[in-house]
Amino acid sequence: MRKLTIGGLVAVITLVMLAGSASLSPALPQVVEANAGTQWDASYYNNTSLSGAPVLQRVDDQINFDWGTGSPGAGVPADNFSARWTKTVNFPQTGKWIFRVGADDGVRMWIDVTPIVNEWHGNPEGYKLYEVSVDALTAGNHDLKVEYYEATGNAKVTVEWVYAGGSGGGGSSGQVYGQASWNASFYNNASLSGSPVLTRVDNVINFNWATGSPGAGVPADNFSARWTATVNFPTTGHWIFRVGADDGVRMWIDVTPIVDEWHSNPEGYRTYQVDVNGLTAGNHDLKVEYYEATGNAGIQVQWWMAGGSSGESGQAAPPPPPPPATVYAAPITQNVNVRSGPGQGNPVIARINYPRSYHVAGGVADLSWLLIDLDDGRQGWVSNDWVWLYALEEEKNQDTTEGGQPDFVDDIPRLYVPIAPPSELPPVDERVVLHGQATDTLNLRDGPSLYASKVIGAIPQGASFTVEARSRNAAWYLVNYQDVRGWVSALYVNLVDGYATDLLVSSEVVPTPPQGAVFVPQTENGEPVTVRGRLASTLKLRDAASLRGNELGEVPAGTELVIEGRNTSGAWYLVTYNGQQGWIYSPEVTLIEGTVADLPIR
Repeated sequence: MRKLTIGGLVAVITLVMLAGSASLSPALPQVVEANAGTQWDASYYNNTSLSGAPVLQRVDDQINFDWGTGSPGAGVPADNFSARWTKTVNFPQTGKWIFRVGADDGVRMWIDVTPIVNEWHGNPEGYKLYEVSVDALTAGNHDLKVEYYEATGNAKVTVEWVYAGGSGGGGSSGQVYGQASWNASFYNNASLSGSPVLTRVDNVINFNWATGSPGAGVPADNFSARWTATVNFPTTGHWIFRVGADDGVRMWIDVTPIVDEWHSNPEGYRTYQVDVNGLTAGNHDLKVEYYEATGNAGIQVQWWMAGGSSGESGQAAPPPPPPPATVYAAPITQNVNVRSGPGQGNPVIARINYPRSYHVAGGVADLSWLLIDLDDGRQGWVSNDWVWLYALEEEKNQDTTEGGQPDFVDDIPRLYVPIAPPSELPPVDERVVLHGQATDTLNLRDGPSLYASKVIGAIPQGASFTVEARSRNAAWYLVNYQDVRGWVSALYVNLVDGYATDLLVSSEVVPTPPQGAVFVPQTENGEPVTVRGRLASTLKLRDAASLRGNELGEVPAGTELVIEGRNTSGAWYLVTYNGQQGWIYSPEVTLIEGTVADLPIR
């Protein structure tokens, strides 16, 4: 074994390979992932080397796929493809974490910049599982990356992790479970009678509807719900179940009732905790039933392992998480369209106006479309581009996990409803091209959305460009700046020779330009702009734009350098010092020539 010390990650890694798919239970619980609610940004390629532009991009809830001889999706071949997943996960406690990564064929995984699995090879014998023990992984956010390729034959990849104990190596699991594929049925009465008025799949039972409704057709009061799921428990032993509700709730494991609190709770939300000793490893059928009388509505279901098969006391239960936030959407202008479904292809059923706010009942996976409760008792979908979101609970408006978004974002229920695309675009030769000027430094994105797109560059304030099209709501313009095309917010563009109504509507997703090709700023004479800076203090040179990046050396205070680029936020500058290219922290650098807006995003 060898010890790795990289940034905040101090790890002793042990790798165990288990050959054959039979070495793992059919599916360890889908809930082993920490920070439930975060999702993987997935890119799929039509080759085995992750080369070129991805042919499919989407958000995956988890990496747990068995495609057999099939394909992951449109444009991806059944053989000879590759994929990359990335996300930031908040690990709730420091200690020993075990990662299980399985694949047929090649797979590799990183925590921050540290590789923990590197099995980039074919597996003629089929699926293999690799287990890595990471001791003393620090609590807090860590960036995870997984890469995978399929050669021929069956395709399968899984990624899971569990907490194995504190830094002293204790053996009791501290992982709180609750995530599963729950089949949910909602009824417009409090007795689960008749046919459900709403059915869907919920990834977790963790809802705080307050005085709102769970979804279309379900009243805010006097409704009921039933959830069922088959869950694989990995270990025989002492399990603790915690069920909370306002009002009535009951729960079964297989045919055995473990909670029966079928009554109203005038005092509000109540929690019930049950010990189940000797629960056998393997699949068990779980069922939860709930009803709401009047007032606030909420329910949560969790479980965790307390000890081994002998029933001894295990690690103390983690404190229950705070109830989910109550989220509202406020229109940012007048006459914002509300549609019957997510997507511009659905008809408009209402219009809402500033400054009224509307309760958010859910959203699609990337929250680009939100389901809101209207004043007349109906529900409808609104584009996230046209509303401002906030939580009634002030603390939920903070970003305590440093994930780049308010905490309430994870509390919005995800509804897996297809997004209806807009009508077909007209022929290119019918398009009107206008000219625009940036009134502020602009992020250039690959699509017309703040949430469902990625930044591919920046346009300096005052720069001129052509405007090719607009989004349907005219909130975004498709522009061409120095032969790079992308989407910018229309709020910061001054059209100099026409009107937004002159432009054709588009929802085109543009390909990402190659590395280093985005925005080489030029003077009026067409000469490149040189940006220079002087260091106010001695800085570390790192191989990534992050404090977790490996140290490549030091750059002394007072050194003057040519700055070659910046990261998206501008917090890091790319420089070359003594022949070594790397990143330095920008707040300690004084620009003596050029501006931040002149720097390309790298």
